[in-house]
Amino acid sequence: MTRNQINRLEMYQATNSYLDSNAAVWSAIPIINTYKTAFVQTIQGIQETSQKQESAQVYLSTSLRQLKHQIAQKMDILDDTLEAYAADTENSELLARAANSASDYFRLSNEDFEIKTKNVIDLLDSNLAAMADYGMSEAQIEEVKTTFGLFQDMRGTPRSYRIQSRTATADLVSLFEEGDKHLSRLDNVLKRFKRSAPSFYTGYTAARTIVNH
Repeated sequence: MTRNQINRLEMYQATNSYLDSNAAVWSAIPIINTYKTAFVQTIQGIQETSQKQESAQVYLSTSLRQLKHQIAQKMDILDDTLEAYAADTENSELLARAANSASDYFRLSNEDFEIKTKNVIDLLDSNLAAMADYGMSEAQIEEVKTTFGLFQDMRGTPRSYRIQSRTATADLVSLFEEGDKHLSRLDNVLKRFKRSAPSFYTGYTAARTIVNH
């Protein structure tokens, strides 16, 4: 990759990490989940393509521990919805399986973390239609599946889920054009937080800034 591409990739990763860390602010809005999932898929495509180049050693990678923490935070949010649905329907078995906090996930070994996360995602999938009135959407689940796939890639374990619309091209220029397009869409939908969550929006715009090394 060129120095400019490396700088842009670092910005992509910083932006994605910031959104993951603040998922509670935006995760209930399906279109943001959709754009975010496409953005993460493009980042994956860039990483896979750049691994074939020597300069790929320079770009920043999210650590496995950071990624695990981000997934745990996302699962905590989804579990809350599943738990509310289980309580309302008096489904004691589902309630017991849904009562998980972010720390419940994060403190597990990586192997157990994968098993638990997949099991709860499968529960979310199987109850998706019934939870529509609770604000649960397919886009929310697909977004966490995508991040979970990154975690499994970093661990060298087989992916649990096949990503629906994986970026196919291996051309870096095209991939960065795709990345910029996804970010532009995110910019537009996240403007709604300028007044309702100004500190979040300020942090987002800061993460979106390219730092030239």
